[in-house]
Order: sequence, then C-alpha cells, then structure tokens
Amino acid sequence: MKPISALIVLAVGLSAQPHPTADLLSELIRVNTSNPPGQEGAMAEFLAAKLKPLGFEVDILPTPEAGKAHFIARLKGDGTRKPILLAAHADVVGVEGEKWTLDPFAGVIKDGYVFGRGALDFKGGLAVFTQAVILLAQNKIPLHRDVILMSEADEEGGKYNTSWLAESHWDKMDCEFALNEGGWVIKDAAGKVQYISISTADKSGVNLLVTAKGTSTHSSMPRPDNAIFTLSKAMARIAEYDTQPRLIDSTREFFLTLAKTSKLPLSTYFSNLVNSKDPKLVHDADVEISKGPLLHAIMRNTIAPVFLNAGFRAT
Repeated sequence: MKPISALIVLAVGLSAQPHPTADLLSELIRVNTSNPPGQEGAMAEFLAAKLKPLGFEVDILPTPEAGKAHFIARLKGDGTRKPILLAAHADVVGVEGEKWTLDPFAGVIKDGYVFGRGALDFKGGLAVFTQAVILLAQNKIPLHRDVILMSEADEEGGKYNTSWLAESHWDKMDCEFALNEGGWVIKDAAGKVQYISISTADKSGVNLLVTAKGTSTHSSMPRPDNAIFTLSKAMARIAEYDTQPRLIDSTREFFLTLAKTSKLPLSTYFSNLVNSKDPKLVHDADVEISKGPLLHAIMRNTIAPVFLNAGFRAT
C-alpha cells in the first residue's frame, strides 16, 4: 500500500558538470503519468526513442485501456545465462499542484536536487536503470545474459499492472534475477550512512470502511447522534491505538542483523525486540526503535486512515 504522502525530491549530488542521469530524470518527470489515468504509453514512446538507436530490442505492450502500455527493452547477451530484469514503474500518484512551490511536472534541477512528482517514487529509479543500460550499450560491454529494462504501467493502482503483464507476456520478462524498487539509505544524526537496506517484500493490505449513521437535521440544533461526532470519536480511538510488534522471519533476521551492526544501547534494543521473553524489555525496545517511523512500521501491522467523506452542505 502507498503512503498518503510521499517524498518528492531526489538528491543526486550535482556538480557544475552535466549530469546525464539527473537530466534524464528531469525529462521523465516532464512526461505526466499521473495515475489515474496513467497514460504510460507516452513514457513507452519516450524510452523507445532513447533506446532503439542503441540497438535494443524494444516492445511497447498496449493494455486494453487506451494510452496505457508497458515498455520492455532488451539488450542482448550471448545467451549463456538467463536474463536479468530491471523493472521500474512509469506511473506516479496524483498531485495537488496548488500546494507545490514548483511546477510538479517541470523536472526542475535546483540546489543539488531534482524536484518533481515521482522523483523518488519511482522515476528516479527508472532514470538510474535506464542510464545504466544505456552505458552498457554505448560501451559495448560483453554480456553473458540479456539485460531487460521494463517500464511498468498501473503500479500505483490499476488492473493492468505487472500481474496482467506476466499473465499475457511472460516470455518478455522471464529472467533469473530481477531488481525493482525498494530499500532505503539509512543515515545517523550526523548524516553518516549506517546501512543500505534492500526490500525483499512489500506489505499486503486490506481496506476497511468505517461508517457512522445518525439523524439528519438542521445544523442549528444538532442531535446527540450526529454521525460526524460519532465517526470522529471512533477515529480518535483508532489514532490512540498502536498494534503490538509482530515479526516474521525476514524482519527477525533484519533486526538481528541491526543488533550486530549497531552501537549500544540500540543494539540491545534490537536484540531484545527479537529474543526477549520479558514483555517489559520488548515494550522498551519497541518504544526506542519506534522513534524511527520506518522501523516502527516494519515491525508491526499498521493502520492508516486515507479517505474521509462526511456531509454535503453547511446548514
């Protein structure tokens, strides 16, 4: 599931010299692929124009929805090993443009950052992957395996996503290894990199609808069964509730690794979270580790309100 809001900039460490990856990212941002409707076919055409002249085998795979397409480019190897797949989604979440200080689809490069909708999720990754395969082609690097670049449709919500693609065009994406989005560069308070994480899975989710009903009346004489009050009380209780830590095999390994690589007292908290049978020690570890929002979310099921609908007039 996607968060309600997302980071909108990508730091690229720009110097005074041209930066082809940052420049490419800026171009990608200028292709508006907000989903809905997505219109990822425009991105496919843009990438095809970049890669076809370099010798890539290019496929633009249209979906049943007009303007929505997946893009696959293959740089051939000698075939002695199975392909590697570099996959990034072309679509981005919608944007409330009036809340931005810069045009979200201008791809402005300023103060060492590229600004724009999707710079981090995930056109930054698409730019990195694309520039990587361009360099392989330009430098004529000998390859034992094909390298496949895939620009996906409907990752941000839609029925013609990679599941649809796998069912209809598996031969185009069949590979031995795949690299996709996911992972974080974690820094300490001084800005020093502590570790680089690799995501091996995403949370699954379930959508629940909370509904309150009451008697409709004039706002000058509100009734005690006012539905908005009732719903607000329910949401306040949910806001005050936090689920207990619930570790799966991969998160256990993750926190045990952090226990080995972190300094005291944090290393002890990581170890206690996984190994301790003392509820107080686990609670204390939870409190300290949860000061980092990412780690708080990784160790438990989470609850997030995302839409609210109530009333239709003000009298």
